[in-house]
Amino acid sequence: MSTTQLRERIAALRADAREVGELLAQQASSMTCEELFEVAGELQGVLNSGEGAQLVAAAHAASYETRLTERGPVQIHHEVGFIDAMAGTEVSLATGVGQWAASRRVALSAAVASRFPALLRKVIDGDLPAATVQRVVTVCEGLDDEACAKVQAALVGRIADLDPGRVAAFTRRVATRVASEQVRAATRRTARDRFVEVRPGPDGATWWTALLPAATSAAAWSAITTVGGQYAGKDESLTVDQARADAFADLMLRNVSVTANVTLGIPVITDTTPENTTTPEHTAPSTVPDAGSGAARAGVGGQGVGEAFRISSVFSGCEMPGIGFIDADTIETLLQTVPLDVARALLDARTGTVLETVTGAYRPTTGITHFVTTRDGTCRMWGCDRPARACDLDHVRPWPAGQTYPANLGGLCRRHHRLKQRGRWRYTLSPDGTVEWVSPSGRKRVTHADHTIWPPPPPMPRTQDRGPATHRELLLQSAAPPTSTPPASAPPTDWGDPPF
Repeated sequence: MSTTQLRERIAALRADAREVGELLAQQASSMTCEELFEVAGELQGVLNSGEGAQLVAAAHAASYETRLTERGPVQIHHEVGFIDAMAGTEVSLATGVGQWAASRRVALSAAVASRFPALLRKVIDGDLPAATVQRVVTVCEGLDDEACAKVQAALVGRIADLDPGRVAAFTRRVATRVASEQVRAATRRTARDRFVEVRPGPDGATWWTALLPAATSAAAWSAITTVGGQYAGKDESLTVDQARADAFADLMLRNVSVTANVTLGIPVITDTTPENTTTPEHTAPSTVPDAGSGAARAGVGGQGVGEAFRISSVFSGCEMPGIGFIDADTIETLLQTVPLDVARALLDARTGTVLETVTGAYRPTTGITHFVTTRDGTCRMWGCDRPARACDLDHVRPWPAGQTYPANLGGLCRRHHRLKQRGRWRYTLSPDGTVEWVSPSGRKRVTHADHTIWPPPPPMPRTQDRGPATHRELLLQSAAPPTSTPPASAPPTDWGDPPF
């Protein structure tokens, strides 16, 4: 197909899209809201395909390098993945978008075309927005091509169904399994790139931008929120944002004392014997008492986790909603010498279990609230990243028919709690924390809890002459409901092939 024919096809596509828009403008008033929402969803596939085609064009265009020589400009064609210094400017001029957005689009196009071709194919097919692939590219920025290929293989079959807000965390989990050292090295490089800058804002104001380690940010944000809450309580005219802005300035310029409270959900493998023994018993922590309970101080809060607890060898760090990812090395340091008031919610690495309690009351107890917010991490609506601690605890099955316990509670921000109450989109909550939303037309969206461990495939049936159980079988046995005599085995090391 010639360039002229290609441009004619693009013009025809634009004409078809314009015609669809005109038809919608004429008929929209006679359509139901369900029909209109479904049309909006179908049109997203068209937008995705257009984005995919544009990524291909930008990636190949950026691979042409223009060098200025004594004889004039010389053009050199590199492999896809190379980015000419002026490619962002060229795309900005061609598309009409700003320089910053154009440069990001060029960088994404080069990365996805050269390192994630299967994901690019899904964008071109209309199954995936480019913004979702951007999350994968960002997480894998420090990985080599071989590691990226492994991550892509784990993602390509399920990424279209993942909650966009969970894509980065899931990608990081897979990346840590296949290239843990590269992930650690990338984290260290990111820490070295920290900065703070200012630029002029609206008259009389200034914009601040900072890149800080996630653990530091979590503590700082907790301090700002705490002091801001105190200010808002004294002055009702202050909005939440204004109170936080005042707290931010005061914490930098004045001698304000504040304790920063941060809770990290840390997956662990629990043993009842020291790590160097050969017969550990796999028992999930059955309770996580409130901070005031002395019995649990060795496991949650306090000065250490005790010999009965150890960080899982497959632990990949944790995601702080609204803050970012905190790597395993930093977590290990915090567990040894904690300079802040950091609470640790110890989770069974296989099941994510913290606490299972039931109350007959409408309002959940402190323990149940702690469990649900730690399990969920964020609002359970598809694509929402509002921290669970700022969400309502919604009864999936209305109370009193539905009991007040974790298996019937999901964190929903106020906006999406109201959306659920409208009755159009309904959701179910699985025992492992997975939420499935269903639209009036039957369309489904699935979100996963922050502390759900992806189970490996079921084991093959055992025969009498097969020999000892495999690590994978032992893993499944340990994830099953406890029996009177737990199986004695070494901690699992075989987590199967990706996805995890």
